[in-house]
Parts: sequence; C-alpha cells; structure tokens
Amino acid sequence: MTALAGGVGLLALMTLAYGTVLCRLGERPLLRRIGLGLMFGAGGVAAMLQSVPVAPGVYLDVKAVPVALAAPFGGTLAAFLAAGIVATGRIAVGGAGMLPGVTGILLSGAAGLLMARLVPSVEWRGARPLFLLAPLSALNTLGIFALPWGEALPAFTHGGLPVALFTVAGILMLGTMLARERRRVDTERVLRDAALSDPLTGLANRRAFFGAIDREVAGALRRDAPMSLLLLDIDHFKEVNDARGHDAGDAVLVALSRVLRHGVRQSDLVARFGGEEFAILLPCTSLEGAFLLAERLRCAVRECRVEHDGALLHVTVSIGVSALSADAGRPDTLIKAADMALYRAKSHGRDRVCRDRALCQPEAVPVT
Repeated sequence: MTALAGGVGLLALMTLAYGTVLCRLGERPLLRRIGLGLMFGAGGVAAMLQSVPVAPGVYLDVKAVPVALAAPFGGTLAAFLAAGIVATGRIAVGGAGMLPGVTGILLSGAAGLLMARLVPSVEWRGARPLFLLAPLSALNTLGIFALPWGEALPAFTHGGLPVALFTVAGILMLGTMLARERRRVDTERVLRDAALSDPLTGLANRRAFFGAIDREVAGALRRDAPMSLLLLDIDHFKEVNDARGHDAGDAVLVALSRVLRHGVRQSDLVARFGGEEFAILLPCTSLEGAFLLAERLRCAVRECRVEHDGALLHVTVSIGVSALSADAGRPDTLIKAADMALYRAKSHGRDRVCRDRALCQPEAVPVT
C-alpha cells in the first residue's frame, strides 16, 4: 500500500510539473522540450526508487511509464533525454537485472516514439491513443529475455505479467492526467491570447501594448539602450467607411496590419492602438532608425491595394515618431511625444512622417 500511495503521489507530482513547464516555457520550444525531458527522466528515476520486489531479481515499478509518455507529451528530444536519464539511473543501480532493465527502458521509449509518429499531436489531448500505447509499452517486460534463457523464463513467468499490468495501468493513469493538464494549459493560453489580441487584425490590443511598453521602457532604461515608438493613423479612414461600408474599412485594417507585421522585426511589437490608429514599439532602435522604418512603412502602405467587392482601395498613413530621452523617459511621455508628432504629420498634409520635435528639428517628408 505504501508503494501504491507513493506511485500515485509521483504521478500527481509529474502532472503538476508538466503543467508548470508548459506554462513557464510555452513560448520557448527548445527549452520546453529540454525541461520536459528532464521532468520525465526524473520521474522515471524516482519510480525506480519506489520499486517493489515481486520475484527474485524482478522489481515492480513504473519507470517505463514516463519514458513511454515522453515522446507523445514532450516531443522527440524529450523522449531521448528521458530514456537516457532513466537508463543511466538503472545502470548506476547495477545488479543482475541491469541489462534487462535498460533494454525495457529502450523498448518503452521506442514505443512512445512510434506512437507519437503515427498519431497526430492533437489526438493526445484525449485518452484514445493511450489504449494503444499502454499495451505496446508493456512489451518492455520482454527485456527480461536479455538474461540467459534459464534465468529469463522463470523471472518472466513469475514477474513479467505484474510488471506489464502495472505499466499499462500507469500509462493510462498518468497519460490521462497529462492530457487533461495539456487541455487546461491550452485553454488558458487561448483565453489569455484573446484578452491581449485584437479580434479583427490579430495584432496585440491596447491592453497588451501598455503592458509591453512598461516592460520595454524599464528594460531600456536599465540597460541604457535606445527605444523608439511609432504611432500611425490611417488618413481619411472615415471616408472609406462612409463610402464603402464598414466591411471595406475592416478589409483595409486587416491589409494594413499585414503590411505592418511583415515590415518589422520579430522583436518589435505591432498593436492596434484604437480604431484606425496603430502603435509599433521598437526596442533597441534609435530615433533615426525608427524614422527610416516609418518611411518604409509609409511607402509600403501607399503602394498597397486592397481588393473589396471588385474595387481596389488604397489608403495612406501619417506617422509620428518618438524615442526615449531625458524629456520622454516614461511610457506616458513617450506616447504623448509620438502623438504630438503624429498630429503635426496630419496637420501638415498627411501621408508623411514627423519626428518628436523635442529631439530634433521638425521634419516632414513631402508626398512625392
């Protein structure tokens, strides 16, 4: 009973660790796979420490369970890490059953890799694939036959069936718990993304932008690094809505968001600031660099054509540029400086870029 309670507790602990790794490292695929491989490997080693003798030289444990589940729930890298860690642990323990133990571990890992290749990852959110993986992984008991036949047959006869049944039960229990945890984490991620993204354009929304600019300004000041901000406004956007309808306006917003997203670096943040206004946060970018980018974006938008109901629509944008400085060293002052530059760009004729007047001489690029 003590071993059974310990096994159940280990499964619960692994499920908790699995959810934590997915949440903490969800945006870092390589680190997530490494973390999951270490977690499954540690779980297998911990299972060996709770083994129960069922026959001379034969021990009942669930070390094969984390190894088999590593590939479906962690990926190929996690599977190799887990199998390597558990096999190393079994070698360190030594004894007459070392070779059968390592062979069984490798068989379990191979079963998990095979099933992960054959079954799409989305299917592992349910329990159905587990009923195929469990009996396949139970074949790890065949590792006993790595011993001489005279020793292997009695050991398999007396202990092979309990080990196989324990492996099947462990995979069904832990796999079901991991699948449920993955669904929970995925649901939370979808809800979080929905709360921080604009439903029409898919860009970050105003709430996400303010959270990001607070972090980026604090980081830039701490590292003494440059940072710039662009505020863009679609010129005469109300006329598009009035003349063509809101569907046409939505099409323009979607097309513009695509142009902006493709025109910046991966480290830059493009957000829909509100209505027809957009903001682009540019870490590690000076005012001059931000101005050149703004010019490229302005030209790209001007050349863009949006097809809607058989008509080709085109729009222009006015852009205000600001950068961190002694006068604009806080998020609110940085936004205000870019907003004032945007106002000047619109008042000087639109379809142009203006920089923060406090940092340099006012410049407006004429329309060519």
